Amino acid sequence: MSTPTPTVMRAREERRGFTLLEVLLALSLLGSLLVALNVFIFSMAEIWGQGRDERLFAQHTRAVSLHVEELLRSAARGPDGGGLAIKEVRQPYGGEEPELTFTLAEGSRLLVWPGAPLPDVEMSIAVDKQEKRGLVLRWQSLLETRREDEAPRTTPVSPFVVSLGWDYYDESFRRWETLEEPKREPDGTYLLPKRLRLRFAHGKFTSERVLRVPARAEGATNY
Repeated sequence: MSTPTPTVMRAREERRGFTLLEVLLALSLLGSLLVALNVFIFSMAEIWGQGRDERLFAQHTRAVSLHVEELLRSAARGPDGGGLAIKEVRQPYGGEEPELTFTLAEGSRLLVWPGAPLPDVEMSIAVDKQEKRGLVLRWQSLLETRREDEAPRTTPVSPFVVSLGWDYYDESFRRWETLEEPKREPDGTYLLPKRLRLRFAHGKFTSERVLRVPARAEGATNY
């Protein structure tokens, strides 16, 4: 039997595997990596959790604003829209207040009818300051027999809307004017604003969303 050469012996020694020192060093490095990874994951979770309320608030304001914009566009365009106007609306607690009013053939998906849904729903958008329910929809079908004797129903939309701003553009001075109440003409009629401001507040978070009030488009139906 031939004796292994020095080169063959070195090759066999290299194939024997890792030494104990190498294994301990690898485990030490792996442990350090796992510790660093855990610290990173927990720190990111803490950062994400701290901004959770702010993100939910932002999502809410965006969803509410998109829904209101959808209602306004539906009222101003197409055969089902009756256009937008500001009218005095009877309040549940008595009296009347000027509100942005429109009529939709099928109302809104937020409405809950006490009986079978009726068509031609007259709706208005307002902030309920009396009962502090935030942004609400007041609504009533034009076909209801007791609509002249009863105040419209009220459906809450967002408890975080604290006020509405009415934006008018002054052509003479070429500037925007924001009012807390709709502008009234000398003859007593209300002037439709160009934009509507929804002001949200919840704890330390506040937001203001500006919505364009669309003009009545061709093809909309007058009721």
